Amino acid sequence: MEPTNWKDEYFKSDVRTVLAEEQLQIPGLRILAKHTLRNAIPPLNWHYHENAFEITMCTKGALSFSSTDSNYKISGGDVFITTPNEIHSTDEVPLSLGEVYWFQLEISDPSRFLFLEPGAAEALIAGLNEISHHVVKINAKESEYLTQAFYFAQTEGNPYVVASFINLFLHILILASQKTKFQLTPDIGRSLNYIMDHLTVEISLDELAAQCLLSISQYKQKFKKQIGISPRNFINQQKIELAKSMLLDDNSITDTAMGLGFNTSSYFATVFKRYTFYTPTEFLANHKKKPDID
Repeated sequence: MEPTNWKDEYFKSDVRTVLAEEQLQIPGLRILAKHTLRNAIPPLNWHYHENAFEITMCTKGALSFSSTDSNYKISGGDVFITTPNEIHSTDEVPLSLGEVYWFQLEISDPSRFLFLEPGAAEALIAGLNEISHHVVKINAKESEYLTQAFYFAQTEGNPYVVASFINLFLHILILASQKTKFQLTPDIGRSLNYIMDHLTVEISLDELAAQCLLSISQYKQKFKKQIGISPRNFINQQKIELAKSMLLDDNSITDTAMGLGFNTSSYFATVFKRYTFYTPTEFLANHKKKPDID
């Protein structure tokens, strides 16, 4: 499938807002957007953004993205970065439950970049180009610069304030990309291993919390802070990923549901669709090889 030079247009609904150049009036900022995903939506096809970085911040839930050479899973506190003209998609994986903010930066003219003078603009663009990996981890406080930019873009309409928040967020992102990768605490690391080893049975949050010597509320808070999503959301996602493999290995829907600890096949189908956009039957019917983008 030939990748598309994708350009977003202004859009507003109760769950999705895309502010385009006409609304933003900020040189170099093509779009600034937010989407709250309450149910899975269709996957993004292969596309690129001509002469523009695209920066996506996940604040809730978890999402999957792909470049032409690798796949990336991001969750709360992660930022996914694509460089100008880089081909990317969700690689046939529907966007699942969560909340994301994203924006695109046109870099072809440093004299028209976030109201910065050319020297400062060139230095900032150079810093973005030096980020060597697609996923950067930031903390909740740092993420507020982007959420505030979106808030002011929607409410105040002052382009200089919005550009200032975007500028700060970009500098923080560059600094965060240079930090040592965050390590899980031993108890949450063991908890993840336990979950992955017991996907075929019903997993109790009481048991997981007890293994970490924490109350349920403490465990859920600590898990989400380190992993980015709630433990139940993580468990369901991993079960559904395993379910896909089981279904493609010719296991029946009922056997797959029972084999993963779901009480009924109908409940399994409900959870499956919530995370994949498809029912198990539709998933099998729609399954096909990845598109050729070479």
